[in-house]
Amino acid sequence: MLKILIASDDTARLAEINRLATIAGNFQTTSLQEGLARLPFQASRLRMADLLVLDLSEIGPAQMFGVETLRQQHPELPCILITQSQDSSVLIQAMRAGVRDVLPWPLDKGQLVEALKRVEATHVPRMQEVAQVISMISCKGGAGTSFVAANLGDALARHFGKRVLVVDLNRYFGDLTYIVTDKAPPSTLSEICSQIDRMDAAFLEACLVHVDNGFDMLAGAADPVRASQIQKEKLEWILSVMQPNYDYVIFDVGQSIDPLSISMLDHSDRICVVTEPSIAFGRPSRRLLDILRALHYPDDKIRVVLNRVGRKNEVPRTTMEEIFGMKVAFTLPDDPAAVDEAVSHGEPVAKLSKRSSIARALQAMAMQLAPSHEAERRGRQEGVSPLRKLMLRARST
Repeated sequence: MLKILIASDDTARLAEINRLATIAGNFQTTSLQEGLARLPFQASRLRMADLLVLDLSEIGPAQMFGVETLRQQHPELPCILITQSQDSSVLIQAMRAGVRDVLPWPLDKGQLVEALKRVEATHVPRMQEVAQVISMISCKGGAGTSFVAANLGDALARHFGKRVLVVDLNRYFGDLTYIVTDKAPPSTLSEICSQIDRMDAAFLEACLVHVDNGFDMLAGAADPVRASQIQKEKLEWILSVMQPNYDYVIFDVGQSIDPLSISMLDHSDRICVVTEPSIAFGRPSRRLLDILRALHYPDDKIRVVLNRVGRKNEVPRTTMEEIFGMKVAFTLPDDPAAVDEAVSHGEPVAKLSKRSSIARALQAMAMQLAPSHEAERRGRQEGVSPLRKLMLRARST
C-alpha cells in the first residue's frame, strides 16, 4: 500500500487534497499542515512516506529553491507538486528538480488519480524489515484479551529475544500496562495523538513503558473522552513509526469494531479472536468471526484463541469449533492461581510462575507465531529476483 504524505499550509486545501487522495484508490494518506520552509524538520515523516504530495499556492525563486533542496535531501521520495501557477517555466523547473508531476489548482480528481497510479506503478516497496502486527480482539469483556496480549508480548521477548511493543487500543479506561508492570506510563496513545506533529522515533521512545529488555508497552487513553483524540490517520502514522523498530507490534483492540479498530485490523498480519469454551461466548464469537469474514479478512489471517480451557462443565472444543465454523488455533488453560498472582503483583506470569501451565501455553503460542513470521520473511526474500538481491547487496556495502 502506497503511503502518501500530503503537505500544505492551507487547511482547506489540505483537507480537499486528502479527501481526493483517499477516494482515489487503496492508499494510506497522512496530512501535514506545514509550509515548505519547515518540511526539512519533518525528516522522519518524509523517510516513512512513499510519496510526497506538496501543495504550494504560489511559486517564486525562493519556493523553487526549497523544492530543489528537499529533493536533494530525499532523492528516493517521489514528489507531486500542486500549485495555482500556470507559468510554463514552473513546470520546467519542477521537472528539473525531479518532481514527478505538476497538477493545477483547483485539483481535478481524474488528474490526481492518474498521477498517483503512475507513481504506484513504479513503486518498489522498501526491503527494510518491519514488525509483524497482531491484533487481539474479543466479542465481549472478560475473555482475558488484555492478559493474553500483554503476556504474549512478554513471551515473545523473554523466550525468543524478539523486540515487542504492546499497544492498548481499548478506549475505555485503558489499564493494560498495569497487568505486567507497576511503572507509571510517561504518556498515553491519546496524548501522543494530540501532539502528532512531534511524532518520530525519539518521541515515541520517550512515551513508552519499558517493561523489560526488548518488551515495551504504549498505554491507552485514561478515559473514553480522551480516547476521542485517537484518530485513524494519526494511529496509522504512529504505526509507521513503530514498525521499523520492532519485530512484533501487538494491539489490544478490546471489543470495538469501528473505523479506528478496522484500520488496525487492515494492517494486521494476524487477528486473534480471544474467546472461552462456554455458551455465553459461543454465539457472540461466531458473530464476531462472521463480521471479520464480511470485512474480507481471509481465514488464514484469523486465529481463534480458546482461553481458560479445563474448567468444570465447559463446552467441548469440538463443539465450540462447530459453532465458530473454524478450528481453534491456540488453547490456553484455566490457571487461576498463577494468573491471579501475576495480575495482583503487576508482573508477567512467566516471571512469577515460569513453570505454570498458562506460562508454558503462552510460550507455545509465541513459538508458533514466531517461526511463521520467520518463514514468511524468508519467503519474501526468496521471492526477490537474483538481480534484485545483487542490487540490494551492492547498495548495502
